[in-house]
Amino acid sequence: MHRGIKAVILGCVVMVTGCATPSGPLAVLPMTSPAAAQDNLEGIQQYHDGKWQEAKSRFESAIRADPDLPEAHFNLALTLHKLGNHREATIHFKKASELAPNNKEILNSPTYRNHLGLSSTLERHLSGGYRY
Repeated sequence: MHRGIKAVILGCVVMVTGCATPSGPLAVLPMTSPAAAQDNLEGIQQYHDGKWQEAKSRFESAIRADPDLPEAHFNLALTLHKLGNHREATIHFKKASELAPNNKEILNSPTYRNHLGLSSTLERHLSGGYRY
């Protein structure tokens, strides 16, 4: 392959991967539901510690406290994805996007996009993901 073409391809890959939104849990301000925000925050800590079952429990508790909290649904979906429960993860990804249709952090998440079949072949390849 010609060196110039290789450079262009490499540049495109770097640009796409550099602009990719990280797919991590989202925090929420405790203004409307302090209990839900606290549970969500504790779930994020468990998630970052790799304690998926504990994180799942905290995010479910946040959703019980405030069923309309998109971040808790998104975070639960990420956790369910980590646990391999992709069917249920997809349900919560959909709920998160319904509750926050303009939230770019949710909509641009590679894991969200893979679950809902919105990712391109290149995106799936770069994220190591598949459509679930």
